[in-house]
Amino acid sequence: MINTEAMVAETATKIYTDLCDREVPHKAEAGEYPQALWDALAENGLPLAWVRESNGGFGADYDEVFGAIWASAQAASPVPFAETLIANWMLDQAGLAPADGSASFALSGHTPSADIPFGMHADKIVLFDEAHQEISLFDNRAATRSPEEALSPDGMTQFIFSGHVAEQSAKTNLSRRAIEALILTVRAVQMAAAMEMALNISIEYVSQREQFGRPLSKFQAIQHQLAVAASECAAATMAATQAASSITRNAGDPEKAWHEAAIAKVQISHGIETVTVPFHQVHGAMGYTQEYDLHHYTRRLWAWRDALGNEHHWSKLLGAELALTSPDQIWKGVTTGEWIAS
Repeated sequence: MINTEAMVAETATKIYTDLCDREVPHKAEAGEYPQALWDALAENGLPLAWVRESNGGFGADYDEVFGAIWASAQAASPVPFAETLIANWMLDQAGLAPADGSASFALSGHTPSADIPFGMHADKIVLFDEAHQEISLFDNRAATRSPEEALSPDGMTQFIFSGHVAEQSAKTNLSRRAIEALILTVRAVQMAAAMEMALNISIEYVSQREQFGRPLSKFQAIQHQLAVAASECAAATMAATQAASSITRNAGDPEKAWHEAAIAKVQISHGIETVTVPFHQVHGAMGYTQEYDLHHYTRRLWAWRDALGNEHHWSKLLGAELALTSPDQIWKGVTTGEWIAS
C-alpha cells in the first residue's frame, strides 16, 4: 500500500508544495542546490522515518513513507530524500546510528567502486558489502567527487571505496535480496508517481493548446496516444502498490517481498518507453525544450528504469527462478507471492 494521507506523507507533501515549485528543479540542474528544501525535510525528521525510535528515528510504517516518496517524485524533488531513507534504513538494520546529513547508498559489486545517485550532494555513502555481510558508512564530503554522465537530472558520481576508511561499520543479517527488495520497491513507487505526473502535465497541455481552432485533446490520434499511456500509468501504479504492500506485510523479513519488487520493476520499466514517447510527442516542439517541466520526469524515469538493473536483467532472474520452481508451486507463487524454488 502507498498511504498518501498519513501524517508522514502529508508533511512531505506540504513541504514540497511550499518549497519545491516548478522553478526549483530547473535551478537545481543549473547548479543551485535547494538547501532550504532539504533543511525542511531534515528538521521534520522525514529522512529518519524508517529508523527505529530507539535509534533516533520515529519508526514510521512502510506504507506511510512510500506516500512521502510518492510526493517527492511528483515534485521532481532534486534532493536525495529517497536515497537517504534507504541509507538510514540500512544503517538501522545493522544497529548503526543514522547518517548525519543527507546520504546515498551502494551495493558491493565486482569492482571497488560504485556509481552513486546524488553523489555530488550526499554527505554520506552507505555500502552493503555482500562478501563480508557488512554495512559501512563513509564520509562522501572527504572523497574526491567527479560527476559522471547520467540520464537523471539528479546526477551520478563514482565513489571509489578502496582507500577510504569507514566512519562506522557492523555485521548485518540482511541479505542482498532483502536490500534489493526495498530499493526496487522505492524505485517502482517513484516511477509510478513520475508517470502519473507526466501524464497530468500532458493532459493539461493538450486541453489548453489549440490547433485548427480546437484543443489538441479533441484529435483522435492524441486521444489514442494518451489513452494508451494512461493504461500503462494505471498498471504501473498497481505494480508499485503491490510491491509496497508486500514490503509492508513482510517488514520483519523484506526478502520475502523480493519477487513482488522485481516484478514491479519489470512491469513498470517495460512501460517507460510506451509512456514517455507520446508524452513528448503530444507536446510537439515544446516537449523537447529544457525550459519546460516534462523532462524532469521523463529523464528520471529513464534513469530509474536502469537503476540496479533494467527490466531485462530482472526478467532473466525471475525467469531462472521460475524454471526451478515446482509446477504445483507456480500458481501459489503467482497468486500469493510465496515462491519456493525446488
